[in-house]
Amino acid sequence: GINAEYGQTLQHYFKRINLSYPMTALFDGALLASLDWSKARAEYRGEVCPSCPSQSLEYQVRPLQICDYERGYCDLLTHLTRVGEITRDMFESQFDRMRRSGGYYVIVIHHAPSDTIVGSATLHVEHKFIHATANRGRIEDVVVHPDHQGQEFGKMLLDICILLAEETRCYKLSLDCNEKVRGFYEKLGMKCKDDHRFMSIQFFD
Repeated sequence: GINAEYGQTLQHYFKRINLSYPMTALFDGALLASLDWSKARAEYRGEVCPSCPSQSLEYQVRPLQICDYERGYCDLLTHLTRVGEITRDMFESQFDRMRRSGGYYVIVIHHAPSDTIVGSATLHVEHKFIHATANRGRIEDVVVHPDHQGQEFGKMLLDICILLAEETRCYKLSLDCNEKVRGFYEKLGMKCKDDHRFMSIQFFD
């Protein structure tokens, strides 16, 4: 997992990012600063994810911003699924709906030298009355641009989503996956249900 020193470095980094973009982000970046990285589930190579943004100013992990439309966020999603033609107005309207409704945590990786978004994952939190008014989380739209794969960004994005789910009082976190990546998710503590494309983590009953 991630050692304590590395976790403190990430927390300091996320605090700095949050102060830089207070008004245009989809959600409060202070949530990233509050994550307890001692609970990270993934194993990283070498010096614990050496290409992580905290180690290199080339990459930044932060909430989605409204200006990421120009930074190719929608283009990034085409490496995951069909996106369609999205105008700036359409993007702004959807961004505003998601921000006002709450419960949408879109985390992105910004590549500073090219000023483009090269990775993203979404945690969607549903509010429930059950489990003493706890929440239920879903991980969706996990994607890393092909030119930036192999740097453990996908693993890091999933770790962030899992930690955010716990931070936002999710009693359960789930995702859909195909058989090819099932083993990868199992290493993060997710378990397969009867439908082998559905996996989840139960945080509490």
